[in-house]
Amino acid sequence: MSLHKLIFAGSVILALLGSAAVAFALDDEANIESVEERRLLAELKQNRRLLDEKERELQNRELELNILQGEVDKKLDQLQRLREQVEEMLVQKDERELERINQLSQMYNRMEPAQAAQILLELDMQLAVGILGGMKARSAGTVLENMQGEKAAQISTAYSTLKKD
Repeated sequence: MSLHKLIFAGSVILALLGSAAVAFALDDEANIESVEERRLLAELKQNRRLLDEKERELQNRELELNILQGEVDKKLDQLQRLREQVEEMLVQKDERELERINQLSQMYNRMEPAQAAQILLELDMQLAVGILGGMKARSAGTVLENMQGEKAAQISTAYSTLKKD
């Protein structure tokens, strides 16, 4: 049997028998007489030290990974909470905007129809339609009658689809 095969067989046996067998073999060093056996035993000791070191490294890496996983989970939870807060803030913002549009609608209800029509033609399409949608139907109709031009037609079309919904 070659020396390398003997070393390999010794390593396999050590791995199978575990550290208790290695400890026994290492303690029994005094009974070893040949130089070759001592050299093999020293090599087995070195292999065992390397295996122990690698096992410690793996345990440390596993610990680091567990810590990182915990941090990632914590960050994901924080992101989820922030997302929920942003969604809630958006809902509140939409409610405030709707309330302001309703207030504007009430103001436009009290305006002269020609003046309201002129101002609505200058506004953003969505805002103008929102204001018209919040007005009383009779007032909105009178305001639409006072509008002229292409934008007036667009606002009228958008308003008519708004009322159907």
